Amino acid sequence: MNLPRYSLDNAKVIYFFLALLLVGGLISFGRLGKKEDSPFVIKSASIVTRYPGATPEEVEKLVTEPIGREIQSMRRVYKITSESYYGLSKIMIELDPATPADEMPQMWDELRRKVLNIQPQMPQDASPISVSDDFGDVFGIYYGLSAGEGFTYEEMRGWAQRIKTALVTVKGVQKVTLFGEQSGVVNVYVSLSTLNNLFITPSEVIQTLQAQNTLVSSGEKLAGEMQIKLIETGTYKNLDDIRDQILTSSQGRQIRLGDIARVEQGYAEPPSTLMLLNGRPAIGIGISTDASKDVVKTGKLIEERLGTLMPLIPIGIDLVTLYPENRIAQEANNAFVINLLESVAIVIALIMLIMGLRSGMLIGSSLIFSIGGTLLIMQFLGVGLNRTSLAGFIIAMGMLVDNAIVVTDNARNGMLRGVARRKALIDGATGPQWGLLGATFIAVCSFLPLYLAPSAVAEIVKPLFVVLAISLTLSWVLALTQTPLFGEFILKQDTAAEPRDPYAGKFYRRFDRLLERLIARRYLTVGIVAGLFAVSLLVMGALPQNFFPNLDKPYFKADCFLPDGYNIRDTERNMAGIETWLRQQPSVRNVSVTMGASPPRYYLASTSFGPKPNFANILVELTTKDSTAAVEERFNRYVRENYPDVLARSSLFKLSPAVEAAIEIGFIGSNIDTLVKLTTQAQEIMRGIPAVGDIRNSWGNPVPVWTPVYSQEKGPRMGISRSAMAREMNFATSGFPLGEYRHEDQFLPIVLADENQEGFNLNNLRSLPIYSASGNVYPLESVVDSVYLSYHYNVIKRYNRERVMMAQCDPVRGANTKAAFTEVLKQVREKISLPEGYRMQVFGEEQSQEESNAALAANMPLTFILIFITLLLLFRAYKKPIVILLMVPMIFIGVVAGLVVTGKQFDFFAMLGLLGLVGMNIKNAIVLVDQIGVETSSGKSPYEAVTIATRSRIVPVMMASGTTILGMLPLLFDSMFGGMAATIMGGLLVASLLTLLVLPVTYCIFFRIYPTKETNS
Repeated sequence: MNLPRYSLDNAKVIYFFLALLLVGGLISFGRLGKKEDSPFVIKSASIVTRYPGATPEEVEKLVTEPIGREIQSMRRVYKITSESYYGLSKIMIELDPATPADEMPQMWDELRRKVLNIQPQMPQDASPISVSDDFGDVFGIYYGLSAGEGFTYEEMRGWAQRIKTALVTVKGVQKVTLFGEQSGVVNVYVSLSTLNNLFITPSEVIQTLQAQNTLVSSGEKLAGEMQIKLIETGTYKNLDDIRDQILTSSQGRQIRLGDIARVEQGYAEPPSTLMLLNGRPAIGIGISTDASKDVVKTGKLIEERLGTLMPLIPIGIDLVTLYPENRIAQEANNAFVINLLESVAIVIALIMLIMGLRSGMLIGSSLIFSIGGTLLIMQFLGVGLNRTSLAGFIIAMGMLVDNAIVVTDNARNGMLRGVARRKALIDGATGPQWGLLGATFIAVCSFLPLYLAPSAVAEIVKPLFVVLAISLTLSWVLALTQTPLFGEFILKQDTAAEPRDPYAGKFYRRFDRLLERLIARRYLTVGIVAGLFAVSLLVMGALPQNFFPNLDKPYFKADCFLPDGYNIRDTERNMAGIETWLRQQPSVRNVSVTMGASPPRYYLASTSFGPKPNFANILVELTTKDSTAAVEERFNRYVRENYPDVLARSSLFKLSPAVEAAIEIGFIGSNIDTLVKLTTQAQEIMRGIPAVGDIRNSWGNPVPVWTPVYSQEKGPRMGISRSAMAREMNFATSGFPLGEYRHEDQFLPIVLADENQEGFNLNNLRSLPIYSASGNVYPLESVVDSVYLSYHYNVIKRYNRERVMMAQCDPVRGANTKAAFTEVLKQVREKISLPEGYRMQVFGEEQSQEESNAALAANMPLTFILIFITLLLLFRAYKKPIVILLMVPMIFIGVVAGLVVTGKQFDFFAMLGLLGLVGMNIKNAIVLVDQIGVETSSGKSPYEAVTIATRSRIVPVMMASGTTILGMLPLLFDSMFGGMAATIMGGLLVASLLTLLVLPVTYCIFFRIYPTKETNS
């Protein structure tokens, strides 16, 4: 079917569909889900098991390894990493990036079944295995509830829980989590000397309290036909019940617990997590929204619900917005919409300037219908508006008008030659329709690796491919339907004018002379281009490269680490000073500090640490984004100069996979001492490289361990078991848990502790009284063979069930990360020889980059095969496709020039621009080579066909390239897509020159075309 003729003959049908695209697009724009960044599923889960009293080696052997062995037999397992601490096993399982999102629930169900299988094989004292498959949830709307003096954590918790209850029912809210709640506890402080004088042992106190507070079924009694349940009461209902508990001494004397002990409700010490907000204690409130919903609308509903609660909250308790994804998404979308409108205006203005007002109106209308139709189809496909999809619109902006430009230019030239307008429009669209379809298909295929790549980074940019594929396909359909239809009444034909050659102007004659010279010096021309290509490769190697650019936000964050062995109170003391300094900076608005673990994942690309008492995360909000980099730089310098014990990794926000260190060289093997030796050697090498700093290892520093060795000979003779000795030591140091006290909606642990707990140190712990089963008292040193102090690592880390220790470092400020990594890796490989059975592996940012690049490269052969097949079908020969493809590498000349001139870096998004350039360049080349074939078929000599076709393609090629280049202009100043814009602008400018000047020369070389005598004359 001839689409252009059908469109002109059935205008009402076309008008209906055009109205559908326009109105549907406007409605869809209001309904499409809006997010800051493209949502994707984090295919990871965490498995946590507690094994109190066990060393890291015991946890690794008895807990981590059996669980890891079991879950490794699952389908689609990609990585298993584990950390074995004192009394705690933490395993992270990462599934194959290619796992479909709709299979994830099934995979996590399989994981839980595996965990249930291994649970009976766990040690007797190990806790149930906990599986958390919501590890990747993003709590993008993040608040902090802070309180001033006079308020307790209990009051803060009450209001935080009330806010949580109110928000979890808001439409679009998926989950609400709290951070920094302080665990309540009932402390029973008693003096060991008092118990000794009353002939009561700590074991008897423990047994009495546990027996009294245990829920026991009382059974049922049948009374006639009625079944009556018997329920005894007597568990502790309040603190006075605990104080009134009667204890009986070995001599039969009864004593009230409250007379010899201090019973009070407090908080667990040390706490597991803490939070400070602008210098005040706080609780974090993270809100996760439905990925399919509009976060902007959900945010408004949340703010409305909070508006009803705020008048009820007492003065002195404040709710502060820490990270509002809804507002950030709205600002980002508004900024991109402005960029989009600017691009549309630039494109239409350029077309009007070059091709005239009427041609500009015709081509511009096609652009508007393409955008509207794309928005409508996105609504059906469930693709929302975010940074990535809007960037896809701007990338496509110039290409969307390419097909309409060709059709319009052909029709105008036909009318200038005297062809009737209707016939000119039909011929102008029908003639190149298959060439345009092939070119459009190739342009879409050039982005295909993004869509097919099985990696998290690639998944973020998949909406970009969807937008490009939809919009470019629509632009081809509209070029064959809407453009001829609207051209019928927009384009005017001067019937009184004499037919003339549209290419008879002075400009075209000068171009002809230039092209003739280049063809005459064909090998010199090709040699110069090849030389420029070689130079561009050399320059590219010297340019700074960054896998992901920094985002332009009024926020920065810092992960802070103290040496292993520091407790959370040490962390709090250090962070208080840093936080005070930050609040004194003039442009800082809010400072929140979370300690003991990472806060709720408020941003997609965030690291997760914890439980880790020596860790803190700082989130700083500034009044304007212009000062973010300067304040972050000052912060980094201040911490380094004033807090030598603190390792602060501060950074602006990036859309990149989070890693513990930029450069990580890992050693994998079985023996800890050998791993330490290899890692230490790598660290020494790093210290000799000026480009890197913050050198450490992934296991941290060894921590002191005080070990009393229980005597298997002395202990049993005295009637003291190993567990009894451990219980007495626990009682004197951190307290011994007795059970739970039910207080409102909480279960508070009851902890028995020595009143003189603070008075014990490593010296007098030797004389700690240990009670035998018969009530006799012995000092600790008489129950042990020896006591010694040693240093051990606090954690053992494994990668895919093998021990791994990494030497870690970060590039110093201003250093080239890629160059620094290359130098580190080179020296490590040269200077370290690996023992038998050990191997080295690269981790960190380099591993993430390699995985992402490999994911993209995996489908590059398919892309090039599809491109070549398309070219083969279009031209039905080999030479023409080869000529076209030879031009592709040369666009690198323009890419490097664009990056050098604009000062941008070649990052991941610049690489996306490079992929797009491949399609854009081939698209222009197809139009030219196809026209050469048309001219040859019309009887022109080969040389004339080349020159005439090239001359006729100047306007379509330069207009298509010019609209794309200028359409990129708004993106050039965007922090995320600036590198991509520079790549496309520079690359496409050079690609256009290559198409018009070098492609004809190469074509003449391949087909051995020379000017004839008639041509010369």
